[in-house]
Amino acid sequence: MVSNHLSYLDILVYLSVCPFVMVAKSEVKGWPLLGWITARSGTVYVQRGGGPSTYAGVNKAMAAAYRTGLPVLFFPEGTTTDGQSGLLPFRRGLFHSVLNEGVPLRTAAVRYMLDENRENGDATVARDVCWCGDAYLGPHVARLLGLRGVRAEIRFGDEVLKRADRFVLSEMAREAVMDLYGSSFPALRRQ
Repeated sequence: MVSNHLSYLDILVYLSVCPFVMVAKSEVKGWPLLGWITARSGTVYVQRGGGPSTYAGVNKAMAAAYRTGLPVLFFPEGTTTDGQSGLLPFRRGLFHSVLNEGVPLRTAAVRYMLDENRENGDATVARDVCWCGDAYLGPHVARLLGLRGVRAEIRFGDEVLKRADRFVLSEMAREAVMDLYGSSFPALRRQ
């Protein structure tokens, strides 16, 4: 399963719907609390930009994750966005493991909303719910916990069938994630 990526909340939101083996950047393992939680849940850690020297280890870890019988979820944008600027190009590295193991690939899309009937001052989803750019984790969590009426929506898509190679598979997956947004997420179409 691949999805867009908006926040550290994405992991919790997806896990509230279905158990997943998560894939995260290796730095997450050292984060307070979240690192502890992800390590105990069987997360596969990937060194971003590790290059060819990391491929064998990543493919082995991903193969083991696929054999658990749980869906494996990764965020091929490689970072979080504000949910308004568009869907980033998908990094293709992990798609290689999907092809190697012959596992089906499905797509999903997540978004957040603030209830307009709740008082949240000048809070916005892009700044106060999504976590991206150079925002510090601690202050962001504190602001988020003060918000009222935060809602999440996940849309699940069908299996991506065009899979000639990781380039085709990643591009078809990206298009499918954008299509899941439909008219609800028109800003994603811009990029």
